[in-house]
Amino acid sequence: MIAKLIQYRKVTLLFFLMAIIMGIVNIVTLKQRENPEIDLTVALVKTVYPGASPEKVEQFVTQPLEQKIKEMSDISKLTSTSMANVSIINVEIKPDTDIKRAWDTLRQKVQAGESELPDEANKPEVNDDLGKIAEQILHFTVNTPEELEPLRPTLDIWKKQLSTLPGVSNVEIVGLPDQEVAVTLNTAKLDTFKLPWTAVAQALKNRHDRVPLGTVDKSTQSFYVNMNKEWTTAAEVGNTDILGLPNGNSLKVKDVADIKLRPKKSEVSVLHNGKPTLDLVINAEKGADIPDLQKRIDGKVAELKPQLPSTVELSSLFTQKESLDHLFKELGRELLIGIAAVIVVCSMGLTFGTSWIVALAIPVSITIGFIPVELMGIDLNQITVVAIVIVLGILVDDAIVVNDNIQRRLQLGDSPAKASLEGSRDVAISILTATIATAAAFLPLFFLKGNIGSFIRPLPVVISLTLAASMAMSLTIIPIFRQWVGERAMRRLGRAVTSANAEGRSQEPVEKEQTPGILGKPIQRLSLFYGRQIHRILKRPLLTGIVALLIGTSSFGLLPLLGVQYFPPAEKDEMLIDFKLPTGRVFAETEYTMAKAEEWMRQQKGVVFVSAYSGRSTPRFYYSESDQSGTDVGQLFVKIDLKVIHTKEVISSWREQLKTMFPEDIQITPRELEQGPPVGAPIALRISGNDLAQLRQISTDIQGVLSRIPGAISVTDDVGTDMKTYEVKPDPAKLNVFNVNEKDLSQTLRIATEGLEVTTLQKGEDSLDVTLFAREESADPVEQMNNMYVPIQNGGTIRVRELGTITPGSMIKSIHHLNQTRTITIRSFAQDRLPDEIVKDFKMEMSHYAMPAGYTIEYGGENEERNDAFASIGKLSIIVVLLIYIIMVMQFYSLSIPLLILSTVYLAAGGAVIGLFLTNSPIGFMALMGLVSLAGIVVRNGIILIEFIEQARERGLPLYEAVSEAGKARLRPILLTMATAIGGLLPMTIMGGNLWRPMGITIISGLIYSTLLTLIVVPCLFVILAKWRDARDMKKGKPVNRHTNGTVHSS
Repeated sequence: MIAKLIQYRKVTLLFFLMAIIMGIVNIVTLKQRENPEIDLTVALVKTVYPGASPEKVEQFVTQPLEQKIKEMSDISKLTSTSMANVSIINVEIKPDTDIKRAWDTLRQKVQAGESELPDEANKPEVNDDLGKIAEQILHFTVNTPEELEPLRPTLDIWKKQLSTLPGVSNVEIVGLPDQEVAVTLNTAKLDTFKLPWTAVAQALKNRHDRVPLGTVDKSTQSFYVNMNKEWTTAAEVGNTDILGLPNGNSLKVKDVADIKLRPKKSEVSVLHNGKPTLDLVINAEKGADIPDLQKRIDGKVAELKPQLPSTVELSSLFTQKESLDHLFKELGRELLIGIAAVIVVCSMGLTFGTSWIVALAIPVSITIGFIPVELMGIDLNQITVVAIVIVLGILVDDAIVVNDNIQRRLQLGDSPAKASLEGSRDVAISILTATIATAAAFLPLFFLKGNIGSFIRPLPVVISLTLAASMAMSLTIIPIFRQWVGERAMRRLGRAVTSANAEGRSQEPVEKEQTPGILGKPIQRLSLFYGRQIHRILKRPLLTGIVALLIGTSSFGLLPLLGVQYFPPAEKDEMLIDFKLPTGRVFAETEYTMAKAEEWMRQQKGVVFVSAYSGRSTPRFYYSESDQSGTDVGQLFVKIDLKVIHTKEVISSWREQLKTMFPEDIQITPRELEQGPPVGAPIALRISGNDLAQLRQISTDIQGVLSRIPGAISVTDDVGTDMKTYEVKPDPAKLNVFNVNEKDLSQTLRIATEGLEVTTLQKGEDSLDVTLFAREESADPVEQMNNMYVPIQNGGTIRVRELGTITPGSMIKSIHHLNQTRTITIRSFAQDRLPDEIVKDFKMEMSHYAMPAGYTIEYGGENEERNDAFASIGKLSIIVVLLIYIIMVMQFYSLSIPLLILSTVYLAAGGAVIGLFLTNSPIGFMALMGLVSLAGIVVRNGIILIEFIEQARERGLPLYEAVSEAGKARLRPILLTMATAIGGLLPMTIMGGNLWRPMGITIISGLIYSTLLTLIVVPCLFVILAKWRDARDMKKGKPVNRHTNGTVHSS
């Protein structure tokens, strides 16, 4: 096969040229984004139960729905929150599940459970689109809050126009509440007419709630039957007749109520640099190409911008394109420096021309390797680019090995044609085995499930494909080039390139004295020195091997001294500051807090701008963030100038200064954005049991323990303090005497509080609620409720005060379930310490705590996610090691030699630990990725070194001489491949930031350590193995050192 490809080199080169062009086209057209898309396996089921307490919501809504949903076989985790008026159930499915089918099943189960819900409960809503990330967030800033509402028509136009762009999933308006038709009842007039509020509600419902009238036929025509037009304005709602009045009186709704189209009660507001602001959040479709999408958005914004009033300032809070450009600029710079470093390293050990053809393996392998990438669902993102950076030094390995072996054969006197053909054939099997083994080392990453699998999957795909392309290029292009260069050299020397000498040996070596590269002679002298020293070392192979292995093993003693971190913070110029007010605070208090914090933050050094969100978090703009909402929730989005300050430097001081500005019961948490899949709070403790009172006591105790651990900040649980309430206690006897039911009583009270939705009005494409309110007659809410009139079943009304009492009280804010069991989750963030260190200290403290029987504690957050990911990689790694072992067994036909080669992986891991320790780097997911990469890199040298020893023994060399000669022959390519791998990774390690630095350190330190020890350990272990094997054969009467096709017998 190789002979044919070299013989028909024009065809071969044409094939590679076509493949390169295809690869370039694919790279240019590949979709771009900052991070890989993560398919969230979570859906949310939301059910509104107006007026219900958390206990009632839990009993009558959450539990029935959970029972139905739990029937699904693909559920991984089922969590729920029961709050006043609403139930929220989070359904998480197993990672390997068909997501679309699972969500269809979920909707069927929810629909089946609807029949068990109270009549007053709204229809459950299923939302499985929780993974949206904003492509761009536009700010519309004005001078006063009164200017926001008039912007509604303009923003509606922008929303519709931007929603039509290809690649846009949807567009949301943030900070502008929905509109409603408020029907504010005049209770005094109702009393005058002896009219219950239900008469107004029924009139509105009767006017709107109709059945379709159908069609009729007349002659040859079909006619659709209509009855009046539906409401389109608030005035039409007011003109609705109230029927069934005594004495045939006629009243309209507007006679007893004020009707107004107005915004609903505001529960979200935005400030930008101190001014009222509305957000337009443009979410991208799955798979959208970010640069192309941003170009379309910019064009549409430029078209619409002239329509804005002059008093409105338009700005952009965030764009993925800006973040993407910055990322690719940084990684692109590291990639180019890495390529340059690899070329420089190659030129130091190879001739100028040869170094360039070897370096050509980089662009050729990358472009060809990218041909099937898009078909495999991979786009151009930071993981894809880093995969290229990692594989840079490895891509030239095969080319260096083939080139070096051709060079060796030329110096032995082979003709260029024979040297090129046989030189590539000698190492073809070893290169194939090494490539398969390297690709196999990355298999665990390909088969990882869940969010972490989606995040890291581009890495093994890109590395495996480019390695395969590198192998093909090395076994074809390199020998073709070397033959061509060699034959040109012979012509210059005046020798004829005949078919005879082209297939045999030259009369005189073409490159007999050549020591290529700047370091050619030093490496040659080092090879001779190594050859002499290895003879001495091999006199005591057992002692030397044991000492070297002990040195490697001792490095693992540093493991307990290393920190553990799942993913590091993202080094970005954005940061977030979370605010959490005590339960029950009014929204105005949240707005005041956020405005005060925003004003202070704008004055800090290095701050470019600040946006304050009250009632919610910043719209989801980063893949590891998630939306938070609530009237007691706020968040600052802070843009900083990294040339002036760094987020890590100011987080602690800013938190301490902010804490002095607000009451102690306000939780303030400045934090950097986190790399990796969404985790939430890095420290999470889940306490499960049945009794709420007992759970809350345990939570209080544990929060106290955790708060005392150094570094633990913003310790809180998801229940919080009790909500203050007004307890309505109707007298059953009075209800019976006056013939009043509790449903009418509760609806009457809701009119006096948040309003009762009775029907809807269609305004264009929007459906607006028509809501009944009671005119505020008293500033005292209890007095207001007591004065309300409740309808009596057989006619007439009665005041609430005559049916019972209303007294102050309290109730739990929310009730949480984990897999249908009541659970309280305690969360905390880390400051100046790793979360793992805090959890370790906490476990030590908790060893003295007596947990009541029937109650359990589980560790979630980063600890849970990290352990799950590490466990998955560990299980898959066992399979990978066995796979690599089987591959080497098939090459060497030996059970023991593969174990010898795998010892290099063990040594490399020890070197990686030393590197992490010396650089004070924690063990995390990316460091583990470095170990996986390292395993694939170091086995290559071991495989080819053993292959050369076996070939030397096959030629009849004595054992020690065979080991020495193979070591000398392989020293230069081993050192060169190590240097190129380090050269390619060094820029990323130095400049690549927190995410990639641990991976680079792991690979570089492990590679240096294992290379140095491999040159000693592998020869020693091979000698021990060969002696044992020869002694065994002698006992059995077999010929010693018998070989078949260059392989050794099984042992």
